[in-house]
Amino acid sequence: MEQQMQLALEIDLSAASLQNQVFRQIHGLIVSGRLKPGARLPGTRALSEQLGVSRNTIILAYETLTSEGYLESREGAGTYVSTTLPDNSLSVASVSNQNATYQKPVHLFVPVADDAKRSVAPSEIVCDFALESTDPACFPRSVWRRLTNWRMQSSKFNLTYSGTPKGLRDLRETLAAYLGASRGISCNPDQIVIVTGVQQALNVAAHLFVRAGTTVAMEAPGCGTTADLFRAYGAHIAPVPVDQSGIVVRHLPQSRNGVAFVTSARQYPMGVMLSASRRDILLGWADQTDSHIVEVDFDTEIRYQGSPPPPLKSLDTYGRVVYVGSFAASIGPGLRVGYMVLPPHLVNPAVHAASLLDHGFPCTGVPWLEQAVLNDFIETGAFEKHLRKIRKTYMARRDCLILALQKHIGSVQINPVHCGTHLVWELPPDLPSAVELQTLMLRQQVGVYTLRDKNIGDADYLENCDRYLLLGFAALSEPAIEEGISRLAKVL
Repeated sequence: MEQQMQLALEIDLSAASLQNQVFRQIHGLIVSGRLKPGARLPGTRALSEQLGVSRNTIILAYETLTSEGYLESREGAGTYVSTTLPDNSLSVASVSNQNATYQKPVHLFVPVADDAKRSVAPSEIVCDFALESTDPACFPRSVWRRLTNWRMQSSKFNLTYSGTPKGLRDLRETLAAYLGASRGISCNPDQIVIVTGVQQALNVAAHLFVRAGTTVAMEAPGCGTTADLFRAYGAHIAPVPVDQSGIVVRHLPQSRNGVAFVTSARQYPMGVMLSASRRDILLGWADQTDSHIVEVDFDTEIRYQGSPPPPLKSLDTYGRVVYVGSFAASIGPGLRVGYMVLPPHLVNPAVHAASLLDHGFPCTGVPWLEQAVLNDFIETGAFEKHLRKIRKTYMARRDCLILALQKHIGSVQINPVHCGTHLVWELPPDLPSAVELQTLMLRQQVGVYTLRDKNIGDADYLENCDRYLLLGFAALSEPAIEEGISRLAKVL
């Protein structure tokens, strides 16, 4: 039997003319657009029981609405809102819709990223060199499905189990071992807190360290949305320039109790690596100024040659570094699992802060099943096998992109791409600026990116910032890359 909806009607049984109340309220739902044309109404018996009035009252109200053209009765099927409403209802509906969509001006505490700043409309793009992108076809579906089924069949937990505050113990133990072997980070499972991704980790860090007026040093150019996040907590943002050796440490602010946000292994968006000498200086700065470092490890696992540089966390003897990682680049952004590695004294405050961002009580926001499957994926060696596969695939696409640029453009100056999923092309003086190229390429239905795009902040701290074009390659096939660069050549 078809389930009948209940209508949002409120009848005053002590007032006169119950029939008129039912008529007016259903009429109001129809002309306001809340009851759409063709919507089925409850049967007269069901509605009379809902409202506590006689069935005859409902019948008479329905008959009046039908005679005026608002309802129609279909033999053997029930009563429906008319598909063609009376003309006089249109003006009423129009006024109602205007009232419904009116918005009082909002005075934001902090400005948010302006969509107009980005001139690339995704719906118009057929070849998108998007940053921070992955290829869904590379997702290990069969292995993930098998591990998920195994966990669901063999788990001792209730499938709706909300989890523990720090995250699944098995996963934290596996991550501690993995980070020790692959990144040289010495930590125990109790120092790891599972979060829903980098964004939640940054919110937790802001809860821990940022108060009104706290100075937060940000790489410039750097992640503009992260700067917006810290501003929302009242931070004063201090942009620090970036060069070929990473963040220029001599420009770090000297205020006490501050924060530095860094992407040391592969700086976003320029792709450079923080030098060893600057790592030491940065750690010393944190200790001397009683500050903390939030280190986000972007796509280090997507490495094509050599060993990854040691993260600041592995060198930290002062207890000043919070290390943040996720699986967005290696597995996919749809897997909302990230983690924080914290100094021991910050673990409990971080767990409390994370709970405020989830359900308001002590549990991780990541479903335990996803954590369990990810644990098995890493522990069984399937993750390493997957990494080898995507490194090979993405490296071929990186090489294809570089060769296509050389073939169609000629000699090109590109920042080294030892890891990651995008490259930075420094445009020669005879070509248009990056923003002009972006506009020209949009007409070719190709998406390319610049340091002026909305996710990137403080571009002006980099000399000739408008001469850099950013090209992601992970989500594009080699033929698509060739086609996109061919279209680029046509506009030059």
